[in-house]
Amino acid sequence: MHETVLMRNLLDTVEQAIENHNVKRVNRVVISVGKLANVLPDALSFAFEAMTQDGIMKGAELEIKSMPAVAHCDDCGAEYQVDGFPIVCPACKSAGFRIISGEEVYIQSIDCEE
Repeated sequence: MHETVLMRNLLDTVEQAIENHNVKRVNRVVISVGKLANVLPDALSFAFEAMTQDGIMKGAELEIKSMPAVAHCDDCGAEYQVDGFPIVCPACKSAGFRIISGEEVYIQSIDCEE
């Protein structure tokens, strides 16, 4: 279950982001997950709950926002949202593409009390 390692890394990033601030409590963490990131949101939520049972993040809420996958057509240059496979450009019907977003996982925001 790579979601546990991923969540540990995300929480480490949250801790680094708040360490030089007078934060008393983290209330909410918003994470963006790309459609092609190969991450199970339920497993990510479970890992978050298990890892925030005490300390500054105890009781914090996790919000996971799904981000669409976007491709760039190698032939006509169109950018389009990927809805499934096979991936085909809606403008020119080409199967030549590169994914430009939708594989990422990142912290969008951290709500905390100082």
